[in-house]
Amino acid sequence: MKKFLIHFIFFFTILSFSLLAFYILGKDIWYPYYKKCYVQKNIQPLECKECLKPIEQECIAVPCIPTIHTPLEKISSERRLKHALADSDFIVYPTELTLIGLKNEQLLEVWGKLNGQQVHIRTYPFTAFSGRLGPKFREGDGQIPEGIYKISYLNPNSKFHLSMRVNYPNTFDKKMARQEKRSNLGGDIMIHGSDKTIGCVPIGDDNIEELYFLAEKVGIQNIKVIFSPIDFRLTDIRIKTNKHPWMKDLYANIKKELKPFISK
Repeated sequence: MKKFLIHFIFFFTILSFSLLAFYILGKDIWYPYYKKCYVQKNIQPLECKECLKPIEQECIAVPCIPTIHTPLEKISSERRLKHALADSDFIVYPTELTLIGLKNEQLLEVWGKLNGQQVHIRTYPFTAFSGRLGPKFREGDGQIPEGIYKISYLNPNSKFHLSMRVNYPNTFDKKMARQEKRSNLGGDIMIHGSDKTIGCVPIGDDNIEELYFLAEKVGIQNIKVIFSPIDFRLTDIRIKTNKHPWMKDLYANIKKELKPFISK
């Protein structure tokens, strides 16, 4: 029994030293198996702060795909006008045209005759204005005339793009000037493009192109022009002075001329 115990102790000692030596000297053999079976199961992966940094834009090479911009087609004055005529139920160009210039409202209305009725086609805002309400008396006063006029000619070479000459002074203007012994009444009153004026009616280049084209189709002999201080269809005016008594008759006539031009 004593001998067996001695052998057991000796065997256990040898085994212990062997295991210790294997642990120390054989780590390269047993540690990978230990790590695979035990260590990775118990340890959570750590986040790498360097890996979480946003990637610099310069580091990414993305091929540049050019954007193709299709230029917008500019609609011609003729096409714009035809759309406006179609919207007003005109199948062909009107045979008669009336242009109504409202000084206070700074608007130029365009009306055409359709089946015996006056039909509104377009309204162009003034792009500039000079003078004040009241007739034109003399050259250089900056006034837009007031009265019933015609178009005397079309000027395709105007320095204001295109222009339509109004036949101021008309017969009435000249008659009133003789009564009051006024002379040098002025002239060259135009409806034209651009945005500058001294006594004329500018409506901008695009708009004068439409109106000029329409005037050519209708014929200047078939165009009437009404220049009014205000829209007499909506309101009235009070003349503060009796210096020019004929103004009452002038405004009564303008008011009468405006009556047929009522939008539905």
